[in-house]
Amino acid sequence: YKNINIDLRQYNRLQMFTHANAFINDVTGLQDGEVSVFIRLGSDYKNNFYEYEIPLKLTPEGKYDKFSSTSAETVWPEENMLNIDFSVFTNLKKARNIARGVAGSGVSYTTLYYEYDPNQPKNKVSVMGNPSLGEVKTVMIGVRNKSNREMSGEIWVNELRLSQFNEQGGVAAMANAALSISDIAQVNVAGRLETAGYGSIESNVLDRNMDDAYQLSMSAALEAGRLFPEKARLQIPLYVSYSNETLSPDFDPLDTDIKLSETLDTYESKVEKDSIKEMANTVHEATSFSVTNMKVDIHSKKKDMFYDPANFTISASYNKQNQHTPEIEQDITTDQKGSFNYSYSFNPQPWEPFKNVKSVEKVKFLKELHFYYLPQSWAFNTTMHRTFSHMKMRDFNIEATGGFDMDDLTFSKD
Repeated sequence: YKNINIDLRQYNRLQMFTHANAFINDVTGLQDGEVSVFIRLGSDYKNNFYEYEIPLKLTPEGKYDKFSSTSAETVWPEENMLNIDFSVFTNLKKARNIARGVAGSGVSYTTLYYEYDPNQPKNKVSVMGNPSLGEVKTVMIGVRNKSNREMSGEIWVNELRLSQFNEQGGVAAMANAALSISDIAQVNVAGRLETAGYGSIESNVLDRNMDDAYQLSMSAALEAGRLFPEKARLQIPLYVSYSNETLSPDFDPLDTDIKLSETLDTYESKVEKDSIKEMANTVHEATSFSVTNMKVDIHSKKKDMFYDPANFTISASYNKQNQHTPEIEQDITTDQKGSFNYSYSFNPQPWEPFKNVKSVEKVKFLKELHFYYLPQSWAFNTTMHRTFSHMKMRDFNIEATGGFDMDDLTFSKD
């Protein structure tokens, strides 16, 4: 056995050569099919695994030419060849899940469920728990005595390998657009698309995308004050943005080695299919709006006065982030800010005690020494800040319980 961490979903087959023979002067009388070799793949060795078992054909005693193809076929018989189509595992798990839903079947996650490979009826396929080919952490190869007596023999396994990788390609596209409307507004739009199967030239099979990814972002900066008559002297800088990132998985996120399309086929109504598809997606959505230093830029004619409208500015912003994933039904965060500012600079004249004293003209420090006996500016500001967050986890047992559990709902408000 060996502990590993590998995703097998991009491959179609697992292969391995196997040889078996009886010992010379074998006293146990080993016969064909009385021993078998099996391989287990899963997240552990006991509770979550797939198993494939082959009864072994014995190679007769003799001398064989290593350069002869006939000898090679005798030593490594085709019947002993481990040649697993991974769809056998996933089809078995789907059949087990259907049987599990039948009342009185006795089928569960904690019992071993098995069938025989339809393409090789002598080979036994089993599933235990809820393993996934996308998260294989253990591999075990073993030998099993199929008789009811003690047996002795020699077993060889060689060249465990993956083959027939997924050759389905993907596409990627990107677009950006910008629009300027004089000095009034600037609009930017960007989009990106990557489908399952896409990968860069340098990437290997395991680096390819397993999801369809869609990204859209839009933003606009607007000087809304330019939309009013010039005499209004309004300054209203606005900024608006929206972004959406959606990941649509190729595999069911709750059963990661089953295609999502296969899961959808088990439902009949369009409403159910749309609900499952929506639940499987991971969506991040953000909306933002802000106005910064909005004011009426009007000053007194002779000199700035403390009551001038230009001394007052207002700022406000609103941000909302919303996301949902296969585990999170809703996660919303809103952030609201508002501020009011007043600032007045009246430029008082400083007192320069040595300005007209000729005896200190050569002492620059004293000559330029001055004091302000009145404040140079007055300022006042107030800020309001409100945040709210709400997160609700998905309850996958809600249909079974027939109720709603408030324990999975959390929120925060300031």
